[in-house]
Amino acid sequence: MRAYYLSRPLTLCTSTHSHTLKAVSQGAPTKSEIHIASQNELNLVRSALAMTYPEEPVGQLLHVLTPDSVANLPGLPPYLGVKAFTDLGAELPANCLVAQAQALKNGQPGRRHFRLLLINAFGANLGDNLIGLAAFRHVLVVLRKYFPVVTVDVLLGWHSNDRLSRLFRDMDEIDTIRIQGLTLAELGRYQALFDTSNLIDLPQYGKLAMVDWYLWWMGLDPLCTPVEEKRNAVVIPEAERNFVATLLPPGTGPLFLFNPQASVPLRSMPEKIIPLMLETILAAWPEAMVVLLGATQVKHPRLVNLSGKITDVDRLAALVAAVDALVGVDTYTTHLADAVSTPAVTIYSSITPERYPYYPLDKALLLPNAEKLPAWGKGKASAEIWADMTGTYDAAWQALEPEAVIAALKYVIQKKAAGVFPQRLLTARKAAPMACPTRLLPDGVLEVPLRQHDDPMARLFDETVARVAEQIVRSGDTVALLGAGAGESSLALARLIGRDGHMVTFEPRRHLHQLLCANLTRAGIWHVETHLVMPEGENLTRREINGLQAADEYGPLMMANGEQPESVVCWPFDLLALDACRLLVLRSPLARLPILEGTRDTLTRLRPVVLLGVLSMHNTPVFESFLSGLNYRVRVLLLGTPDEPEHTARCGIILAEPM
Repeated sequence: MRAYYLSRPLTLCTSTHSHTLKAVSQGAPTKSEIHIASQNELNLVRSALAMTYPEEPVGQLLHVLTPDSVANLPGLPPYLGVKAFTDLGAELPANCLVAQAQALKNGQPGRRHFRLLLINAFGANLGDNLIGLAAFRHVLVVLRKYFPVVTVDVLLGWHSNDRLSRLFRDMDEIDTIRIQGLTLAELGRYQALFDTSNLIDLPQYGKLAMVDWYLWWMGLDPLCTPVEEKRNAVVIPEAERNFVATLLPPGTGPLFLFNPQASVPLRSMPEKIIPLMLETILAAWPEAMVVLLGATQVKHPRLVNLSGKITDVDRLAALVAAVDALVGVDTYTTHLADAVSTPAVTIYSSITPERYPYYPLDKALLLPNAEKLPAWGKGKASAEIWADMTGTYDAAWQALEPEAVIAALKYVIQKKAAGVFPQRLLTARKAAPMACPTRLLPDGVLEVPLRQHDDPMARLFDETVARVAEQIVRSGDTVALLGAGAGESSLALARLIGRDGHMVTFEPRRHLHQLLCANLTRAGIWHVETHLVMPEGENLTRREINGLQAADEYGPLMMANGEQPESVVCWPFDLLALDACRLLVLRSPLARLPILEGTRDTLTRLRPVVLLGVLSMHNTPVFESFLSGLNYRVRVLLLGTPDEPEHTARCGIILAEPM
């Protein structure tokens, strides 16, 4: 994981995304000013700084943190897997993820929802991510065992299309797929991290089979996973299957897919080799039809080029599943072929096929003397370096015997015919996950965030509000509720005062305010005045508070569950200058003295009954003193549960009545 901060504010803009980055205001950077970089983000930042501030050196504007500095950032969630160990040269415990998950659960015994972040996914390539997901499914088995509820967000990076995100969208535990980097404060939402940043530089990378490396890096022993469970799996939507079927040529002979192009020239077949390879395949199978992905000048009645029609990963998967065999290079189609059990011949030019040993229907061919070629062991080469090597690789491809490809193709086709190799297909998720799912409370009336805990103290306070209101509130009255939440007390009060009444609510937390408005509308209640405001201060102002993420776990008496600041408008309740008020309720967590101070004029003029809570018992004297000074009779109602009887209760509610 890489992090940085800026001396000047900056807006990153691409053709598909835009992101505004805060700069350090003064002194050391705060958590909301330290940015966690996603894939390719630092390159974009450097370019944008040079264009935005051409008179200033980029090195003075951009401050990249060293790995040691990142590891020591305050509030950084713990790592899971091998990344958690500082001494990677020592012998690591097998299946360390099991102990890590158990320790994380034991360290937070009251937590039900554990939110994890997968940083930078499994690299930037489709094939690596398909393989990484094969390993990650086994990781999820462990996580489900130890965590009551677990969801994983994925930080992908600044890619120009959604081809990578489409691979993750159908996994049930994947919640949010993030494209842009986040701040250190936002990182605090997560209970733990998986990190595969700069994976080609990580220990053991390239020395193990790819799926084994992902298992090992995420904390599982590859030897404990059965070989057949290390293979790829994929979702193919029915609509894409049907679309591809309309593109395929008619015929009774075999249908072959020929894919000579990888994402980089190093692993692609040279253009001058493609015609020879196509002619050899067509001659070896006079009844075959060949589907081509890629550019070529070859024309043949049994050759169909679908490059312009196969425009996304779903259509590509459907195509690979529909053909009888594949001939290609080291690219994504090889890994798809394993998932859909399509026989494949893969020609490798720079990477050993031993990285993918678990594909039963793939026959690997190496370019002649590939180990001696200049880019052996590398997945890509820069344009400058590749220009110097092109002739060497052209010669190696010319030395490849087309007959060897034909022999390998016949071998995998016969192997498929002689055995049973079912496709490894996953079921598409019916609907995309909601960013903030909700649930109905048992009464079937109020909708609250899915991760909101059931707090007995909050429930007792709402019941007390209802009892007091029934005794003193009449139809047509005016009531006020500060800290309304999602509406736990609001709906009952609104019904009690009727359509001729007037109710005022204050809720400064944006997510809860939106849900409050939705609940009121859903219940057909229109006589409630809602304010997205913190009712404190002397005049209209704005300040930052820690945000409450309604999609994360929290209790109804908590002010915030994250460290990401959120701007909120502040002004005192007295600014409303109400003409009447029968009941004033201050609900935790807003029941603080500055808020009560902002009601002084209303309490003096209108003399409403006041309910204040839930409060710790050691905090009640200061509120009792304030209200007594305004000539209120004050009682403290003790709150107790079966586990904490009232005579030992540590919490209470202040009930204040005007003399």
